[in-house]
Amino acid sequence: MTLHGFPRETAYRAFPLTLKGVARGWFGALWSDTIENFEELGRQFITQFMANKWRRRSAAYLLTVKQKDDESLKAYLVRFNKERMTANDQDEKFMMAALLGGIWPRSPFMTELARKTPSTLIEFMDWADDFVNAKETLIALTTRSG
Repeated sequence: MTLHGFPRETAYRAFPLTLKGVARGWFGALWSDTIENFEELGRQFITQFMANKWRRRSAAYLLTVKQKDDESLKAYLVRFNKERMTANDQDEKFMMAALLGGIWPRSPFMTELARKTPSTLIEFMDWADDFVNAKETLIALTTRSG
């Protein structure tokens, strides 16, 4: 919430409305008259929650994310995408290289990629999604239930 053009007093009073969970509890536990101004509130807030700051990783870290021998392509892609969201650089070509380099070399999906490599990350994800869906459909059709 941004309060442009309002006095600091209004911003100070609106601040608690922007908080949730632990931060709201922390604010509610402050003794009255312990904060003299909005800047002091900001300093105390940052001091209290600095350790919880979410840190981004170097994109090079993604080169270490590899599909495990017993990990499905679907599970690997979910894990890779989760790690990708923590990267400080979202360069598409680098993401593609890291993703391709992390796929288990004996994966049947590698055979598909050897025929033609996708040129964009979206195209790659579409191909992978189609491959996973086809595999899951095949398993469902060939597995007897009951």
